[in-house]
Amino acid sequence: MQIRRCFPAFIPYEKAFRRAYRFHNPFRICKAFLRQKGAIEIDAYGETPLPVFAQIARECALSPHDTLFELGCGRGRGAFFLSHLLGCKVIGIDWVPFFIQTAKRIADSIMPTLSVSFRCEKMDSVDFSNASVIYLYGTCLPDQEILHLIAGFRSASAKIITVSYPLSDYSSEFCTLKQFTALFPWGETEIYLNQKTKNILSLQLA
Repeated sequence: MQIRRCFPAFIPYEKAFRRAYRFHNPFRICKAFLRQKGAIEIDAYGETPLPVFAQIARECALSPHDTLFELGCGRGRGAFFLSHLLGCKVIGIDWVPFFIQTAKRIADSIMPTLSVSFRCEKMDSVDFSNASVIYLYGTCLPDQEILHLIAGFRSASAKIITVSYPLSDYSSEFCTLKQFTALFPWGETEIYLNQKTKNILSLQLA
């Protein structure tokens, strides 16, 4: 109902997702995949609500010129929404093949006008050199995986948006530019806009 009221232009895209997942529960798909991979935490699937993505776009000053990498994009619904909302390029990353295959099919046949693409790979193997924005909804990620991601973030000059924790909790190489509260299905949490400290110093000295 909120999508219909707040983002009526996205309704045709929303219907495409409903058709694609009419007989496929994303929580079960992800759980079965993680169980097959031998993961300890198999109930880790979650999606960022579209109103939260709209809030993030405002608070973090995202623009049509951005190239945004969404890590753990799941079905890709948020990636489609951000490209639709902002007109920016969005690359969705997830390692569940069903999600990526379905998102690519939707992109090719239903939403070809949006600048969105998808890659089936693990988050810690991604090349971030072309990203201007990185979004990580990694609330359930273990500390070791977050540290692996931070090693990859060092190659990027991007804004990095994280949910529940700032990157400065893990590395002094990053600082928080902004912090704000957003409402998820499980309750309120903090969202952080991070950037490498040396990038901030470079801007200050310029």
